[in-house]
Amino acid sequence: MNVSRLLTWAISAALGITPSLHATQQKHIDVHKKGTTSMAQARALAEAPETSGLYAMKPRAMRKQMPKPFVGRSHVELNQATSAGLVFGGFPIVAPDKTFSGFDALDSTDSGEANGFVVEPPDQGLATNGEDILEPVNLALRVFTKTGAALTPPVSLNAFFGVPTAPNKDGTTDQLSDPRAFYDWESKRWFVTILEYATTPAGNLSGGSEVLVAVSDTSDVLGSYTVQSIDVSDASFGQCPCLGDQPLLGLNKDGVYLNTNEYSNTTGFFQTALLIAVSKRDLIAGSSSVSAAGFDGLPVAEGQAFSIQPSFPSPGTSTTENRGTEYLVSSLDFTGTVDNRLAVWSLTNTQSLNGSVPNLNLQVTVITTQEYGQPVPAVQRPGSYPLGESLGEPEEAIDTGDDRLQQVFYSQGKLYTALTTVLLEPKETTGPRSGAAWFAIEPNATFASLSAKIWKQGLIGIDDGSVMYPAFAVNAAGNGVIAFSLTGANYFPSTGYVDFSKGSVSPKVHLAGIGQTPDDGFSGYPEFGGAGVGRWGDYSAAMVSPNGDLWMAAEYIPNTFSRPRTKYTNWGTFIYQVH
Repeated sequence: MNVSRLLTWAISAALGITPSLHATQQKHIDVHKKGTTSMAQARALAEAPETSGLYAMKPRAMRKQMPKPFVGRSHVELNQATSAGLVFGGFPIVAPDKTFSGFDALDSTDSGEANGFVVEPPDQGLATNGEDILEPVNLALRVFTKTGAALTPPVSLNAFFGVPTAPNKDGTTDQLSDPRAFYDWESKRWFVTILEYATTPAGNLSGGSEVLVAVSDTSDVLGSYTVQSIDVSDASFGQCPCLGDQPLLGLNKDGVYLNTNEYSNTTGFFQTALLIAVSKRDLIAGSSSVSAAGFDGLPVAEGQAFSIQPSFPSPGTSTTENRGTEYLVSSLDFTGTVDNRLAVWSLTNTQSLNGSVPNLNLQVTVITTQEYGQPVPAVQRPGSYPLGESLGEPEEAIDTGDDRLQQVFYSQGKLYTALTTVLLEPKETTGPRSGAAWFAIEPNATFASLSAKIWKQGLIGIDDGSVMYPAFAVNAAGNGVIAFSLTGANYFPSTGYVDFSKGSVSPKVHLAGIGQTPDDGFSGYPEFGGAGVGRWGDYSAAMVSPNGDLWMAAEYIPNTFSRPRTKYTNWGTFIYQVH
């Protein structure tokens, strides 16, 4: 094994960002070639139910993302005196930009058509080369043209990745969750990832877990793909083997980067963040021997690292400094209340992934930021909700998740990211609501040091409503968008965005996909194990096409006349772009 360096820090009296050295061991990561697939092959394998049976398809709740591990979680009464930085009024809601276009994409009926059962939430994936759009959600995939014409029917992700739906010989069943996607503008290849794990008939975890990575063999999104399996069980750490929860995805010129949050199969407790670097060259070549390395047991500040988000490079952005550099960012908030820090990470010498024995250098530093904190469930506009009404239940609220960071983009020397946060009403006439906190960060890594500072930052919110699951993307010209879902007293669950240019967010929220009814999914109702808060997200997506156009996708509730619902679900997704 190779020894790499993890830089921790000592916070100085000022902004305190003086890294100090701490040794950590670089781990071997098992990667094996699983096989090949294609859209046509997946379509042939899929067994769609009869259309007449779609409405009554049985519901299946996707495994809820595992909670952030809290160290001595404490209750903090949020108010303007204790958390002045979270006091925020709201942006006006306006029509889209003149360059906006969008279309209805996958919905719960599509996922049901592909699988024979319905699920929630979708977990939004998105990849584009500017002409074709690849959208994976739980548990289906579809390809569209940039104008929204469907190039494939809804395809089962089990069929696409070659994962059987029937029980294994030992009685366990393989499960899939948390799809993500990216079109790599340097190699002109499509990447799709998903978590695979097994459960017993009683629903308990069994064995380890893997991240499946499908890489297109050519630039043709409809062509063949090679599937590799990456072991994320982390069996040698703590109380693992573990479930590698919610795999995060990033790339640079040399590698593909994953982070999973490891939860013990036996105790259910969080063990460690597992950070993995895999040779992009080997994945693209479909090699049977793939170079890879990992890091775990990563202390940061007074706790353990969690959800370390790798970054995507904006087209035209160089990642070759320090013989290859990949930047990552994670939030802190170890008490589940409020924090004003982020951790910025760097992996240098990523060119070594092109050899048989990687020798990576991992560093981290903590920076001071604006305040952010645990979001609260979002209240919906009242309306018709036939499933809940038939059960005699009140209209459900919407789960806004927690304050872990969402996706990260690296563009022209800066990192762009956002998270969902609690916000306080300036007049204190209503209780807390949820919004978005965004950050633009200037990192500077060498082989021996890492520093970072906030360049710009801010909050996004709406009056009498909530913004949730923001996704930030910026092109090489410095223009960007932050996409999200929104809902409130005056809006059914919808998709929206704000424009970003010259280091600032335009102070208005553009409506994109306009919600037509309340969320009425089964997951929020007690009859299905819910507690009055329906599942949503767990993330949105925003991407930059090679020509610099900005593409977004997020969950909303479509018109049930044009997009028929199922008995137990009514979610949809909306894909949209601005030039």
